[in-house]
Amino acid sequence: MTAYELDMYPSEAKIVYAEKHEKLWIEFVEEGVERAGYPELKEIPGLSKAEFAEKVRSLD
Repeated sequence: MTAYELDMYPSEAKIVYAEKHEKLWIEFVEEGVERAGYPELKEIPGLSKAEFAEKVRSLD
């Protein structure tokens, strides 16, 4: 529990932890595409979540 700041207002906590959550997911996906052998997916600008998911589904 020491890793969490528990003395924040709920609205502040939502912002802080949403940003941390987003950062962790970005790192997870970037590592995933690297391990899968498709690092070029990281370089496609403006790719929406749906477009990214479709590209991942169509990989052979």
